[in-house]
Amino acid sequence: MTNLPIPLQVLYAGLAGTVLALIVATIQNNWSVRVFFLLALRLAIGWQFLFEGLYKVNSHLEGPTATNRPFTSEPYFRGAPGPVAAYMRKQFDDPLAIISAQAKPTKDITGEAFGKLSTAEQAAACPEPVAKQLDEMASQATEAVKAEAVKDILAADAAEAKALKDAKTDADKDKAKAKAETDRQAAKKKEETATEIAKERIAAAKAAYARWVYGAEGRPTKVKYITGDVMLSAPQRLAHLEWLRREVKAADERQAANLGNGHGTDQKRAAEYRTDLLVGESDLAKDARDFVAELKKELNGGKAVDEPASKTRGQLMDKVTMWFLVAVGTCLMAGLFTRLACLLGAGFLVMTYLTYPPFPWYPLAPNTEGNPLFVNKNVIECLALLALAVMPTGQWMGLDALVGRIFRRKRSAAAA
Repeated sequence: MTNLPIPLQVLYAGLAGTVLALIVATIQNNWSVRVFFLLALRLAIGWQFLFEGLYKVNSHLEGPTATNRPFTSEPYFRGAPGPVAAYMRKQFDDPLAIISAQAKPTKDITGEAFGKLSTAEQAAACPEPVAKQLDEMASQATEAVKAEAVKDILAADAAEAKALKDAKTDADKDKAKAKAETDRQAAKKKEETATEIAKERIAAAKAAYARWVYGAEGRPTKVKYITGDVMLSAPQRLAHLEWLRREVKAADERQAANLGNGHGTDQKRAAEYRTDLLVGESDLAKDARDFVAELKKELNGGKAVDEPASKTRGQLMDKVTMWFLVAVGTCLMAGLFTRLACLLGAGFLVMTYLTYPPFPWYPLAPNTEGNPLFVNKNVIECLALLALAVMPTGQWMGLDALVGRIFRRKRSAAAA
C-alpha cells in the first residue's frame, strides 16, 4: 500500500471508518453475529479487489523504473495450461506467427555454408518482414552517418588544436595540420556519401540477422537450468521446440493409453514439456523482435527507434482488468450494486481459475502458496462472493439501502 499515491493517514482513516460502519451496522441488526461476519467478509474481499486494482493502475502511472514494472498479464498467460489460456494468449502477439515470419529459414543450407556467403548474398536471404523494417531505416541511417561526419570534423579540429599547442617545432605543427586536414577530408567524404554508407550498413544489418536465422551465428539465450547465457542460433532453438512438441505428443499418447498414470508421472512430465514449449515459443518470438530493435538502434546512431503505438487486445484487456478490479472493489466496499459486483467478481475468479487450474496434471501457477489440489484460493473466494450475492448485505450496510429507499418512494408516488 505504501507504493500507492495515497497518504497512509487516508488509508488508516478509511480503514477505521470501515470498521466503525461495520460495528454500527451490526448494532442496527440486533448484534447479529451472522450479519457481522457476512459484512466483514464482503468488506475484506472488496478491500482486496480495490487495492489490487489500484496497485496495477499505479504501476502504469509510475511507468517503468528500476523498481517498478507496469502491470501486464502476458507473462502469466504465457505458460498457463488451462482451458481458456490458449484464447487469452491470442489476445497478445501470436508468437508462432512471429517465429514463422522472422525466425524460420526459407532455404535449405547449413549454417557453415551460409557463413561463407558474401554479405550481399546473406542480406538477400534476410526474412522479408525484417528486411522491410530495416529498409525503412534508410533516412535515419543516412542522418546518423551525417551526424557521425560532423562529430569527426569537430574531433579533428579539437585534435589539431591540442597537437598545435603541444607541438615544439614547425615540423610537428605541419604534421598536426596535415593529419587534421586528412581527417576532415575523410569526414567530408563520409558526409557526401552518407546515403551509400547507410545502404551498406542496412545490408550488413540484414546479413547479421540472416546469419542468426540460418545458424551461422548464435545470440545470447537464456536456457532452463543453466546459469548465464548460451550462444544459440535460431535453427538450434527451433529444433529444441520441435523436440518439445514430440515429447508432449508422446506423453499425451501414453496418457491416452493409460500408461504411466499410476503416480501421475506422465501427466506431470507432459505438463512440464507443454509449459516449456509455450515459454520457449514466446521467448524466441521476443528475442527475434529484440534483435530487430537492436539492429534498428544501431542504424539510428545508437538511439532507440520509437515504434508505432499499436496496442494489442491483450493490452486493452489489461487496462480493463485494472479498472474492473477497482470498480468491483469500490462497489463491494460501498455496498453499491452489491449483488451484481459479487457476480462480476465471481466470474473474474472463474476465468482466473480456468487459466491456471490446480489440477494434478498441470503445473502450479507462479508464486502459488501451499499445494492446492482442484480447490485453491480462487475457488474459495468465488464461493464466498456467490454466498454474499444471495444475501442482502448491501441493505444491511451500504448505498444499496439508500438506492432501495429512493426507488420505493418513486414506486409509492407512482402508485398514489
